[in-house]
Amino acid sequence: MNYYQKFDDDFRGLFLAELRENEDFGTQLWSALANVSWYHESDSENTECGYSHTGAAASIIGYMLCKHVVRMDFFLNDSASAGTVSEHIANAMASKGWRFKVQ
Repeated sequence: MNYYQKFDDDFRGLFLAELRENEDFGTQLWSALANVSWYHESDSENTECGYSHTGAAASIIGYMLCKHVVRMDFFLNDSASAGTVSEHIANAMASKGWRFKVQ
């Protein structure tokens, strides 16, 4: 199984609609990607998935919004903190078999 693709598919599937309804949710999503490693419970090799680079994490949020996002868009938001996974995101990802570790 390609866990990188599964991670992307699950992440987008879980959060795309909510992000498009509320772009401010992008800050929480960015925080859950930047400097966070995600692992799937069925992966015996513990493949590290995610986007540890803060700019790459912002690019994924921009892709989901179908627009260019400059990573500073998130850094300038006082509520943005790399490596912070909200309970909402952690629970949703856990429902798909994902667990996280902050780097």
